[in-house]
Amino acid sequence: MRDKIQDIRDRGAELVIVGSGSQYFANAFREDFELDCPVLIDPELLAFRAAGLRRGRLEALSPKLAFNAVRALRSGSRQTSVQGDPWQLGGVFVIRPGGELLYSYLSREAGDHPPVEAILDSLGDA
Repeated sequence: MRDKIQDIRDRGAELVIVGSGSQYFANAFREDFELDCPVLIDPELLAFRAAGLRRGRLEALSPKLAFNAVRALRSGSRQTSVQGDPWQLGGVFVIRPGGELLYSYLSREAGDHPPVEAILDSLGDA
């Protein structure tokens, strides 16, 4: 998504990343990936639970993990030390001001992400 921040903004929206680690690691993540968007922390996983995101060892250790890891490496990402809850899976939500949910994707295993086009489509045209 970091390569699509301007496309998101052109559609009148903002990318916000929520992680479960400390503020120190959120700042490092933002700097390492040269992100020009808010990176928030939720160490108590309140937002993760409220969103109904999955959590579990089996999901985090899926057979698809190797494929997802290779895909991440090809895109320039690499796993370093784990911060926050290692068993917490992520998701993607597109929410309008006022709370209307336009798009929802709950990851099924570690490294599972929706197609970027689906997210951008949910925002509509620029």
